[in-house]
Amino acid sequence: MGTRFEIVAGGAEPALLRAAVEEAFEEISNCHRLWNAFSRDSTLARIHAESDGRPVTIDGLTLDLLLACSRLHQQTGGSFDPIIGADLAAGDPRRDPICGVAPRDGFSGIELDAEASTVRRRDSRLRFDLGGIAKGYACDLAASILLEAGVECALIHGGTSSIVALGAPPGRPDWAIEVKGFERKTIGLVDGALAVSSAAGGGAGGHLIDPFSGDRLDRHREGAMVVGNSATECDAWATALTVAGFEGEVARQLPVTLQGYRVNNGESTDMKPQAEASVEEERWKRTVEIS
Repeated sequence: MGTRFEIVAGGAEPALLRAAVEEAFEEISNCHRLWNAFSRDSTLARIHAESDGRPVTIDGLTLDLLLACSRLHQQTGGSFDPIIGADLAAGDPRRDPICGVAPRDGFSGIELDAEASTVRRRDSRLRFDLGGIAKGYACDLAASILLEAGVECALIHGGTSSIVALGAPPGRPDWAIEVKGFERKTIGLVDGALAVSSAAGGGAGGHLIDPFSGDRLDRHREGAMVVGNSATECDAWATALTVAGFEGEVARQLPVTLQGYRVNNGESTDMKPQAEASVEEERWKRTVEIS
């Protein structure tokens, strides 16, 4: 799917602000180039092209993201699983199909060597799909760039489902985020992040995969919103809670630094900063496909 990223930022000298926002967008674009599941030129495509089980050298950014994936896969008991590309390929003509049936090994079929900066798939039928975490990771990277440049007031979103808030808009105590399907309707963010996951979309079968069975989740099932300090963490845990639900061990393993909320088919969020003073606004018009 196409994902639109936007940044609303203010509180800094205009020339510095625009330069920082442009640098943040360039980093988001780099993430797209690396992890686009539909491009034959991406790092994921290069990993998937290796069919002999040999290690593939990867860049530091991809290594960092995959290490986070491995940790979050373990923390969520496998409910967050980025090794579902083969399942997503079934019925999606944009993706290359595999021969046979991919094993349901999850991350146990992947070897990461942090020192050598390599990744190896034990079975060539395993396929990465980073749609459950890449948007949040890209938003976190963009936020870090803005902070390093001295920007302390900004809202960053990817596809309106992964959001990072820096500070608060002028004249307001927080960034007021309206979340569709959330019983309280809005949630205030200050120096925080949130992510929403929903099975709705992608046709009658939904677009999320149950990593334990390989089946697509019912598009009418309950979704999840997770709020915390890292959009990367929120993204992965929102996906995990949508897969596993709020009843059971996965929900009990949610870290104390995160808060999870039920969302009734919340496909997206509507951002309403409601600033009483003007905020410099920068919008990225290009479309990326990292979700």
